[in-house]
Formats: sequence, structure tokens, C-alpha cells
Amino acid sequence: MRILISSCPAHGHLLPMLPLARAAQQAGHQVALLSHPSVGGLAPFLPLLPAGPSVPETLAEVMRRSGVDARDVPIDESAENAQQGPIDFFVHARMDLGAEQALAAARDFAPDLVVADIADLYGPYVAAALGVPWAAHGASLPFNEQLARFFEAATIERFARENVHFTGPVAYLDPWPDLLLRPSDVYPAPRIPVRAQPHAGDGPVWQRPAHGERPTVLLTLGTVVEDPQALGGALDSLLELDVDVIVAPHAAGDLGGRTPDPQRVHVAGFVPMKDLLDSGVDVVVTAGGAGTVLSALSAGVPLVLLPLGLDKPMNADRVASVGAGTVVNAPGEIAPAVAEVLAHRHYAEAAARVADSVCSSRPAPAALDLLIETALTTRKSR
Repeated sequence: MRILISSCPAHGHLLPMLPLARAAQQAGHQVALLSHPSVGGLAPFLPLLPAGPSVPETLAEVMRRSGVDARDVPIDESAENAQQGPIDFFVHARMDLGAEQALAAARDFAPDLVVADIADLYGPYVAAALGVPWAAHGASLPFNEQLARFFEAATIERFARENVHFTGPVAYLDPWPDLLLRPSDVYPAPRIPVRAQPHAGDGPVWQRPAHGERPTVLLTLGTVVEDPQALGGALDSLLELDVDVIVAPHAAGDLGGRTPDPQRVHVAGFVPMKDLLDSGVDVVVTAGGAGTVLSALSAGVPLVLLPLGLDKPMNADRVASVGAGTVVNAPGEIAPAVAEVLAHRHYAEAAARVADSVCSSRPAPAALDLLIETALTTRKSR
């Protein structure tokens, strides 16, 4: 089978899909990635079909059209803002800037099945245009009901402009474990749980330098840090405690010019999350991105969350609701929150329960088998 993986060009969208892509390749399927070249290096084992704009180019286009910075609009905002933020970004700007290129690349690859991240429209678009089934991959939590309606209506209207009839997904691959879900979560297709896995990379395993006996805190605000002052302020707060800190900024400038004490702080840079967690981490401090949250909890590590826009407040709320972490509102609140988590065992115990829930989901090969069975059954019935 020829399987096309389609993703918005952002680490948090693509990385959670890679275990499924690897499983497909290892099972003998032909797999390709449809996305912008800026993320091609995250999946060197996949042929890249370049299509569409980068994230900065898309943000600039939205700003040019509406004057709105799409990063600043939470995805559970009012209907009006939802249209101005996520829908302008994912539907209007990305489709206008890259749909034609995406369809041409997909037509050449001739997929039998498309798997698209939940916010990507190139995958559903080329699947509908080529008459093949597609599945959604939900690295983030499912859209709330109001945003889902607006998103689908905008998608149908935008596809119609290209004379393409939108077809819904045949399945929804969901790495969020049952313990973090709620009855109010609504899925656009039958849910296939797939086990969340920390990103493992393809190069040599990162090794943590020698360290002492102090607790270790991993500080990462994600792969895109729009506010270096927040990361630097978080580090300043942590250094009030008797802990070692691993800082994983995406770029050297993210620390706001600080040169931390190497006896207590190791600046790792962009390192695969699996390597960071395997190095011995007691608490993760994060902005609440889905990839970091699921990676930490899959390893049973509790969190302190400083949610910074988009879906991060929702993710943080789910973690706090099961007792696997605590939420703060400013960098200066991080030190007492970390001290609280280190001092009370119930946070780690709750994180371990979530880890058990993660392990109960299907591993990627089993989820792939069920997806292919579902896709083939759906295709025969049409």
C-alpha cells in the first residue's frame, strides 16, 4: 500500500505521526511525507513531497490579510476569534498558498491512503480530489464542538472553490490516553487509540553529562519559543531551588542572553524527548504543548505547566484534573510549584497512572493494521 503522511510544517504536528510512519515502512508499505521542506529533517527516513508555505510564511500571510497573529488566539475561543485565528491560518492561508502544489505532488505519488494531522487540510484535500480514504491524526485534543463546526464549514466551502467535494475521515488516530479524555470530547470519525511515544530521533543517543544527587528538572517551552523572556524567567525561578536543570531551548537565543552556571544547568538544545526523559528527570516544566505533555506522562514524569496560548491551556487543564501536575500563570511561580511537586508523591503517582493508560493504547503497528482494515472496508462499501 502507498501511504501519504500529510502534516503542517511544525514539530508538534509531525513528530507524533512518525511512529505510525515508521511502522508502515517496516511493514513494507511505501510511505511519503507531504509538507514544507523546513520539517523534512525530522523524518529523514521518509521521501519528502514539498508543498505549501512554512509556518512563518503562513503567519505573515494571515497578519497581512487580517492583522491577527494566529499564535495568540486560543483554539477554544469564541466563534468570531476562531475564524480569525486557526481557521484563517489552517484553512484560508494554507490552502491559498499551497493546495495546487500539494495536489500535484500527491497525484504523482498516487497514494492508496492518506493520514493527515488534525489541523492539516492538504491531506483531506488531496484524498478527496484523488478519491482515496484518509484518516485524521490528533496530536492535539479534538476540537471543541463549536470550532469543529466552523472548521468543517470553512473546509467544505474552500474545497468547493476547487470543485472538490469534502469527504470525512474514515478513522481518527488518537495518542491521548483514555485517562485524559472526557465525555464531552467529540471525534469526527471512529477513534483508534495509538500509543504516544516520545520522539526518538535517528542519530546517536544524547547522553547527559555527569551530575550530582540533586533532583533534576527538565525545562522546555516547546520547539517554538516566541517569548525568550518566559524561558529565561522560568530558569531564573528554578535556580532558587536546590535542583539541577536541563534546559532544552530550540535555538541558542531562546535564553535571552543568559549564560547559566554549568555546574547546575545543562543547556541541551533541541534533543529528542526520549533521550531527555531517559537521562533521569524528576519534573518537566513546559508550556503545555501536546507532544511534551504526552511524552512526559508516557514516562510517568509529573509536570509544572505554564500554558502559552493555542491548545496549551486545555492540555494543562487535563493534566491538572488528574493530579499529574500543576498549572502556573507566570514564570516566577515555577519554583514553588516545582517544590510542591517534588515534595508530594501523589503527583508522581498520578503521572504513573497516566503512563499505564498510555501503555493500554495500541502500539503503532497494531493501530496501523486496524487503520488499513478500516480504510479497505470503507473503500469497498463506497
